[in-house]
Amino acid sequence: MSYPERIESWTADEVAECLPYQKFLSEQHSRALYIKLWEFVNEANASNNATPLGGDGTGGTVETPEERTDPKNSDKVPHWWSKLEKFEQKALEQAVELEFK
Repeated sequence: MSYPERIESWTADEVAECLPYQKFLSEQHSRALYIKLWEFVNEANASNNATPLGGDGTGGTVETPEERTDPKNSDKVPHWWSKLEKFEQKALEQAVELEFK
């Protein structure tokens, strides 16, 4: 199952905090997905391949949006989507549909 294009440049923490996937999962599965998404962020940080923070270009921050939307960063959806269970992918797809209808 491929990920929704609309969230291709989103980071795992943006998905965890901004999409209403909880409406489509049990409380237990919702919590587990939340933790899993944040683990992807931690893994990206540990590998020094996380999306840089926006800022003025100092201290590891970047000034332009293009630098934040680079799909090569390992905390972006294309890198971790296949690690999700099918029911988690379905819940996120439903959340995207609900959020952007």
